Amino acid sequence: MLRIKEYHCPQTLDDALALLQRDETTVPLAGGTGLLSSPAPRVRSVVDLQALGLDKLSVEGFHLHIGAMTPLQRLVESHEAGEFLAEAARLEGPITYRNAATVGGIIATSDPLSHLLIALLALDAEVHLRLPDPASVSLNRILDAPRKFLDGGLITAITALSADGAPGTASACVARTPRDKPIVAVAVRVTRDGGLCGGVRIALSGVADRPMCAYEAEDRLKGQPFDKGLVDVAVTTLLEHLDPPSDFRGSSEYRREMAAVLTRRALLEACDKLG
Repeated sequence: MLRIKEYHCPQTLDDALALLQRDETTVPLAGGTGLLSSPAPRVRSVVDLQALGLDKLSVEGFHLHIGAMTPLQRLVESHEAGEFLAEAARLEGPITYRNAATVGGIIATSDPLSHLLIALLALDAEVHLRLPDPASVSLNRILDAPRKFLDGGLITAITALSADGAPGTASACVARTPRDKPIVAVAVRVTRDGGLCGGVRIALSGVADRPMCAYEAEDRLKGQPFDKGLVDVAVTTLLEHLDPPSDFRGSSEYRREMAAVLTRRALLEACDKLG
């Protein structure tokens, strides 16, 4: 049971960081969903971040800026977020959850089955931190070692490609029910360079202990003509580097097969969007 001894609501980032750096029993409080679902065993103090003004959402050119305290439901309802990111946020959970959970909290908990995290990976998201000095780190590096970057520090914002900056996006997933956590999910982004594939990002959840990017498969597509046969080559490359875990919802073999089917489907849909 979570037994909180101290509650703090600082008015500045510096005050919040000073509190968080006292000891390991003091943790940040954003939406509270992660803390309640899997609380750290020795949490004694929480630092409420709601007064720090970290809930701004804006578009500048081809980039979307998301405050760490932005609720998921705001992404669902906002025109700025775009359809691709809005749908990923919607699939994170029911509206009661989305009204509480924040984008920064989703990153901090690093859910290996998160739709939102693979969408952000596909959009080349950068995470802005105070450690206490400001720093920007790719989301992929954060997911590699969350505690290395987040212990004693704070996520302040996330920058990702906007809908205008990433027109060739698509996602696909398989789950036991339409509202259940995915067994496997894929999010992709494709860019065009003339008649060639200028860039690719393929992100998957449900196939490792964290959301991951399929860099080897991406490399098979970059700089090549758009072609369904080449998509099959990329999918084959993906499977060569994939060893998913098994659990009660799906075996490793099933997850491999679904990763191949969903990646192919998402890549072809993204390419179609680019004409």
